[in-house]
Amino acid sequence: MSKRKTISDYIESLLKGEITNRCPICGKFEGTTDKFTNHHINFDNSISEYWNLIRICWDCHEDINKYHADGKRLRKIKQIKKDLFRRFIGDASYQVLLMSNHYKVTSTLPCLAMSLLNLELIKINLSNPMHVGSADHPTITDFSITIKGREFIQHMNINEKVTDIPR
Repeated sequence: MSKRKTISDYIESLLKGEITNRCPICGKFEGTTDKFTNHHINFDNSISEYWNLIRICWDCHEDINKYHADGKRLRKIKQIKKDLFRRFIGDASYQVLLMSNHYKVTSTLPCLAMSLLNLELIKINLSNPMHVGSADHPTITDFSITIKGREFIQHMNINEKVTDIPR
């Protein structure tokens, strides 16, 4: 087994936030005394990245570890993680990630890109290319996908197609 890497406070907060105190597998409630654990999806404790972690109850954790060679369970866990990510960041932000991957650069409202920026999945390509209304801040910004973003998409098996919009 590889050396366990510490999970950052930021990643820990994301993992807690995406499940809202419910085990995403069985639905059990996480109380104040019955704490959940962070499960390494690919069973490699040295990879404590967001895409490789899912917060679950101890019963589900033990069950998964008992049958870790079961490919069907692994696919289910990966799909649950993908769904949690999409719900956590929101559909519009998820589309920003897909479009920045497909088109290399996409323009959107900065508020739709904030969680993706914090995860370092995208970066600002052109700051404040458009300023609309009375706001003193960027209202439309260009974002491009990062190398980490491309790796994330690959690890999470995000393969939804982007519909080309006619010009």
